[in-house]
Amino acid sequence: MKDQFASYFDKPEFKQILAHYEDMLLSGSCFYFEAAELTDIAEYYAMQGDSQQAEAALDYAIRLHPDNLDALIFKARARLINGHLNEAIVISESITDQNDREVLFLKAELALADNRHRQANDIFRALIEAESYQADTYTDIIDLLVDNKQTDIANDWVDEAMTRYPNNKSLLESSAYNYTQQERYDEAIALYNQLLDADAYSTLYWEELGKIYFQREEYDKAIEAFEFAIAINSDECYYSMYAAANCYFNLGNYSRAEEYYLIIHQKYPETVDPLFHMGMCRVNMGDDDKALEYFTEALTTIPEDSEEQAQIYSQLSLIFSRKEQHEKAIAYINEALKIYPDNPELIIMKGHELLCQGVYNESTELFLKALSYDNERVERSLFLIGVSMLENAHYEMSYYILRLLRGNTEIESTMLYPYLCLCEWILHEESFKETLAQSLNICPTKTYEIFSLPPTPGESADSMIERLKQLKIEN
Repeated sequence: MKDQFASYFDKPEFKQILAHYEDMLLSGSCFYFEAAELTDIAEYYAMQGDSQQAEAALDYAIRLHPDNLDALIFKARARLINGHLNEAIVISESITDQNDREVLFLKAELALADNRHRQANDIFRALIEAESYQADTYTDIIDLLVDNKQTDIANDWVDEAMTRYPNNKSLLESSAYNYTQQERYDEAIALYNQLLDADAYSTLYWEELGKIYFQREEYDKAIEAFEFAIAINSDECYYSMYAAANCYFNLGNYSRAEEYYLIIHQKYPETVDPLFHMGMCRVNMGDDDKALEYFTEALTTIPEDSEEQAQIYSQLSLIFSRKEQHEKAIAYINEALKIYPDNPELIIMKGHELLCQGVYNESTELFLKALSYDNERVERSLFLIGVSMLENAHYEMSYYILRLLRGNTEIESTMLYPYLCLCEWILHEESFKETLAQSLNICPTKTYEIFSLPPTPGESADSMIERLKQLKIEN
């Protein structure tokens, strides 16, 4: 529906009406418009996120057409969306035809917002009986309930509707969406597969199926669904290409992910996200030089002071840090801090760069500053400071910090244990073997990466310790 409105709003006839209306506002005059024209203008402003202008257009429509149903219903919903339930109820009660279908749906929606669930359900029951239990009526009821986050009530209507119309397309769509919103993914998958049995070339159904598998982190299945959508319509599949790229990225197939991001960048050169993600692919592939190219190019098109700009500055800082060009790293992190001056992770990154240069007092001040800002995620800040200490050979302090986080539910063990292991190995701690065994069990890939050892699937802690001793002897 939104796409249908968007296409209408691009048409010359609507643009002419909108220009006429906006000329009226500028001149302070009063022109005549049909009620439908003004409600279309209100819909346009609402889609632009300008609720004030949308309501102003509706108010003008009601001035010219005080009994127009569409304008009054739209105005009541606008008041409801903006948090003025009582005003919305007053408007709904002022409508002359209280038995109109859309008015009844409005009154049901207002009853739901007012926690009068039984009254809303009574309205729905009267509607379904008056309309002879039609499938479209069930669909409208279910959609309204789901949109208003009343999934428990929606489930009862889904059960009743599907008993009557087990193969109705609109009902299957609404029911699948309802189950998805509740994370009842198995039931949603079954319904989307049923829909695909009837229409195997629907990009919508393949995309919705892919979204569910993505949420379940079943990325291989998600890729299969998204790539079906791409194969069906390669010209209009921005979402599926992006989603497939993200799936490959999450699977660690960075080269395949980069291929998709590159296609998106070539088809939609005005968007900066693909360049950023291409840079992240190269970072994960160990190719900082190519990542630097992508991030630098992205900066030429990205909006000033945006979140994306801050992310790119922070990545550039990390690249120059790895290149041991710490002054450049600080310059970029300072640019990121201009956008988010109170961001604890950015503050810690700057502290880390200063620590790399031996500027101890200022780096300590920044670490303490980050901890004072980060009351809700103090564990994350402590972890990052601990890693910084480790990378700067302050092993005792690093171990003290990381050991504090052991067993803390706010920090994932898969993040903590490899660094904790390295500290214990360097400091010859007795608990090293036990910690290593746990690290190999929960995050073997990161453990081998931290110790710069080639992976050996199923390796015991004793075996890895022998390899570490041998490596130490050789070096």
